[in-house]
Amino acid sequence: MSQSASFGVNYKKTFTGTESPVPASLMTVGSLTEGEFVFVQADGAIDQYGFVKIEADGQAAMLTTTNAGSQGLLVGVAQVAAADNEYLWVWVGGLNGGGSGSGIKGKLAASYAAKANLFTTATAGVADDASTTKISYVVGLTTNTGAAAVELFSVGHLKVN
Repeated sequence: MSQSASFGVNYKKTFTGTESPVPASLMTVGSLTEGEFVFVQADGAIDQYGFVKIEADGQAAMLTTTNAGSQGLLVGVAQVAAADNEYLWVWVGGLNGGGSGSGIKGKLAASYAAKANLFTTATAGVADDASTTKISYVVGLTTNTGAAAVELFSVGHLKVN
């Protein structure tokens, strides 16, 4: 992965690659005050605020317990919905990434308790505090009483542990 400054990082937009050149190469890392982002291509539809697995070739797909794969798999959170084959920046956390008031959110299950560890679920793109495959270095900041997006906070790059 190569590192990029904040120029070109627009995590609220998708790119088709046909209307103009894409702003970065796959797996480029960009930094903003909200944390770090990786430029990926959607391997299937991705929901807004959905957790995604990021493969070494830059392909991102909605994360589930089934496709969580091996330890160390990079995990991101899409801040915008994307169609199959569209390009987008996904939030991968970083030191002090996200946080209260940052607007960085992830889909969490209805029973999630604030600041609990996050784990994969059978529901694509949704994380919870029920113990399955752990998503390291990230927590939701508030209790979720209905399936919704919750602000996230990270202390490192999100990965499957």
